[in-house]
Amino acid sequence: MPRIIGLSRIAKRMGFKTGDELLKIGGYAVVDELDYLFYDNENKFDVEILRDGKRKTVKVRKSQPLGLDVDWEMKPAVCKNKCIFCFVDQLPKGMRDSLYIKDDDYRFSFISGSYVTMTNVTDEDIDRIIRLKLSPLYISVHALNDGVRQYMLKNPNTRRLREYMERLGKNGIQMHTQLVIVPGINDGKVLEDSIRGLKEIEGVQTVAVVPVGLTEHRAKLENLTAVDENNARETIALVEKLHAELNGFCWCSDEYYVKANLPVREYSYYGAFDQIENGVGMLAEFDENFRYSLDETERVALNKRVDMITGTSFAPILEKYMPMLEEKLGIKCRVNSVENDFFGHSVTVAGLITAGDIMKQAQRGADAYVLPDNMLREFTDTFLDGKTVSEVEAALGAPIIVVPHSGSDFVKLIAAHFGRQ
Repeated sequence: MPRIIGLSRIAKRMGFKTGDELLKIGGYAVVDELDYLFYDNENKFDVEILRDGKRKTVKVRKSQPLGLDVDWEMKPAVCKNKCIFCFVDQLPKGMRDSLYIKDDDYRFSFISGSYVTMTNVTDEDIDRIIRLKLSPLYISVHALNDGVRQYMLKNPNTRRLREYMERLGKNGIQMHTQLVIVPGINDGKVLEDSIRGLKEIEGVQTVAVVPVGLTEHRAKLENLTAVDENNARETIALVEKLHAELNGFCWCSDEYYVKANLPVREYSYYGAFDQIENGVGMLAEFDENFRYSLDETERVALNKRVDMITGTSFAPILEKYMPMLEEKLGIKCRVNSVENDFFGHSVTVAGLITAGDIMKQAQRGADAYVLPDNMLREFTDTFLDGKTVSEVEAALGAPIIVVPHSGSDFVKLIAAHFGRQ
């Protein structure tokens, strides 16, 4: 039960005390911090507490935040699916324990934009989402056809998904959706029907179409077909047709364009970039931000060699920007395309490169190395395999410059590292 561990003057004046346990807010049982945050926006509400074993009601009347410090604990709900393409099931051994946790929690979908399947929610959860206005949510649909989706998730509870989504939409909850595509299972006509069907559901704002990710650690897992160039081109053609017809409702992720050996679309094609975290429009955003950073940085002559570290899919794209960078900063650049030995060479994105692979493959002799922040665990300097930036610096014999993967301040941060801007 959540317990108050700190108070503001306002909270003390209302009658709260340290040690009080929160039972109800606004007449509803307290589940987690979201209940408090929702009602703290209100000027009037009642809070039922437990103090010294006795229930007590505190009437809150305020014009500014209440200021309660509570020992909230929000552990994510565990996924109950057995998806045929689950990335966690394809992870090698020896990684951080947290990477093996399969979460599927609508609360974290609202808080951080993580995708959920809604297979472990109840009718009471749906009521709570609507009451607390937890919008937008990010929902993994994969196929709107119930039979296909159940086959992919291996969970019969998924058959209520459309019912839940329609109920949420009718009550003002916005939803962004994703379809992870496995060739031969939910592509082609199934994909088209899914996008058209999602367009009909009130509240659904966008659809991201993403290719299935397969590692080389699939022993005893279902045999799936990877997306190849032909399949990627067919999927892009279908989704772009629907994008034009449905007024920018759906997009393929950038990975599809890389696999198809096609250029990504122009910056304006991606609208408000609502699906950027799904890899939709990242390359267009990088181009926009890189060129802006280039224009905003003073021309200098650093006379340094700076090596870029990235995955095999982005390496040939990044190469195209190097002449501009060399001219602006007076440096020599080399792109280190790192093969993913850790997950397997079918995994080509920069965000899944490990420190171990960098240390084995990166060429030595640079004055500094540049890598994107999405190679590191958020808010830390730790790679997927648990090694740190300082360990990689020691192995390479030169400092590492971490830049935003969006391309923002890319040029400026390199200049600043050498004391010039």
